[in-house]
Amino acid sequence: MEIQYSTAYFQKLDLLESLYAGQAALKERMPSHNVSQSHLERYEQMETAIAKLNMEIRILERNIIQSIDSD
Repeated sequence: MEIQYSTAYFQKLDLLESLYAGQAALKERMPSHNVSQSHLERYEQMETAIAKLNMEIRILERNIIQSIDSD
């Protein structure tokens, strides 16, 4: 079971890294004075995805710790 948690954990970390990179690139392309609605919506969707992914990672961390503690 630990291997499944570990694999999922690292996959989610990779995805999180990609989301942060995409968000940073989008932020760079957004003009500071005139942001289009579509850019703003994409940015907010990325923020939501990052928050959700962070929560999933924390749950996996707890599961990994609990599985190690129960051995």
